[in-house]
Amino acid sequence: MKRLVLLLQILIVSVSLKAQLLNDGLKALDFEKYESARNIFTTLTQKDPAYGEAYYYLGQAYNNLFKADSAFIIYNSGIAAAPKTPQLYAGLGELLLEEEKTAEAQVQFDKALALCKDKYGDYNNAKGLVAIASGMIAGETKLLAQASALMEEAYKITKDDYDVLTTAGDVYLEMADGSKAATFYNRATVLDPNRPKAFAKIALIWIRIKNLQVAKEALDTAFSKDPNYATAFKNQAEFYSVQRKFALAKESYKNYLKNSEVSSANQMRFAIILFRAKEYAEALVNIEEAKNTDKTNNIYLNRLYAYASYEASNLKNDQEGFKKGLLALENLMSKIAADKITETDFEYLGKLQSKIPGKDSLALINLNKALSMNAVKTEIKIEIAKIYDKQKKYDLAAITFEDYLNTAKKITVTDNYNMGNYYSKAKMYEKADTAFLKVNNALPTYGDAWFQRAVVNASIDSLWKKTTAKELFEKYIEISTTDTVKFNQFKASLSKNIALAYDYLGSYYYQKDMKPEYKAMYKKALEYNPNNQNAINVLKSIEK
Repeated sequence: MKRLVLLLQILIVSVSLKAQLLNDGLKALDFEKYESARNIFTTLTQKDPAYGEAYYYLGQAYNNLFKADSAFIIYNSGIAAAPKTPQLYAGLGELLLEEEKTAEAQVQFDKALALCKDKYGDYNNAKGLVAIASGMIAGETKLLAQASALMEEAYKITKDDYDVLTTAGDVYLEMADGSKAATFYNRATVLDPNRPKAFAKIALIWIRIKNLQVAKEALDTAFSKDPNYATAFKNQAEFYSVQRKFALAKESYKNYLKNSEVSSANQMRFAIILFRAKEYAEALVNIEEAKNTDKTNNIYLNRLYAYASYEASNLKNDQEGFKKGLLALENLMSKIAADKITETDFEYLGKLQSKIPGKDSLALINLNKALSMNAVKTEIKIEIAKIYDKQKKYDLAAITFEDYLNTAKKITVTDNYNMGNYYSKAKMYEKADTAFLKVNNALPTYGDAWFQRAVVNASIDSLWKKTTAKELFEKYIEISTTDTVKFNQFKASLSKNIALAYDYLGSYYYQKDMKPEYKAMYKKALEYNPNNQNAINVLKSIEK
């Protein structure tokens, strides 16, 4: 009897220790103390080698330390030990999706989903669905529609699970559906009003739509629940970054590091925040700092350095920056396995090469490679069209950009203007006129579109049979000279084009043998550009 009691006591202590380790590990993950979490879950897998969920959380810790290879090994070890744990297949799916291997990721997600169903085919494992949905939205490549459907299923299973509610909020936040995200986050705050996590996430909704006052209130509430909550400091850093208050952002991030852990992985997280906020120069500074503390030649650090180098250099046409970014990316791609090279790697390789003289042909190869890996990423065609334009292959530039517009989710005024330019250079004048007309309709006071449209109509009507080009040049002159402030601001470029417009009008009246009119037009052309040779020659011939 005493032996039985002793065994029961040992069992109770063992279960209690396991529960304590699990809680400590989950708290470490929540506070983004990934090295601590790794140590805790390593201990837990050693104490209970068949505990599948512990392997999943250990893999999550490794992945958040940007050690995807280690995470991959851990997930597979977990599957060998506990093959019916859906989270482990979800973890593999997440890793594959981060590598932009969508089809392979889907295979793993499907395996996980099969383990989340009962014998009737109904979902019955909310925890598993949370892991799958989280994996579907964790990286740059996302499966948002699937993730949202799964979280709705998880919510049907249990309406009082904090992780279900916050993960559902995360999914809708990624879908830019702030209203639904807020609904789920608010449900989490009601379920457990003392946890800061949901309040910190609510702040992100408002940060992303730049309602900064409400964002601050949500952050303040999160800090009131736990003044040391690391994620709230990270979100506060983003709050300041979107306002370009980088000194305050860095101070918040120092507090984040103090309350999570100082590591190159967490330093890199700040760089990612800055990169996504399009503060590329600041992102580069933080990447450099992270590289100084991480001597492992981290793939993610070097990859982000190359991407940020391109974006920062593109803002100021910095040739040295492009060269550094290209060198870093070429070095990275030469050292990692071929199946670890992503479509985005090829995309940025092509973009960087396109900025360096003599590398346009290589750039086209790599941009087309990226497009072949993900045909949905049609914005790559914008870069391909630019290269064809630079090579004076205007017909290919026009066709490529037209292909992009045919699949674009949203076509901007700038897109139509660029399309008009490509058509014009390719001598596809009727199409150019249609594209520029769309710009006229959207921005009636944008003079340059009227000028470009007048030019293409002059090419269409080279025999002067219509008045379309004449009327368009007159409209351009009216728009350009009415606003004197704008004219004085852009006098040099406007004067040149206004002179060309008057020169065309002079030629139009010259063809009609209307001497007073063409004489007046050529004189106006010389007022705006005394070096307009055609006007000089015609007026000289009149004087003879």
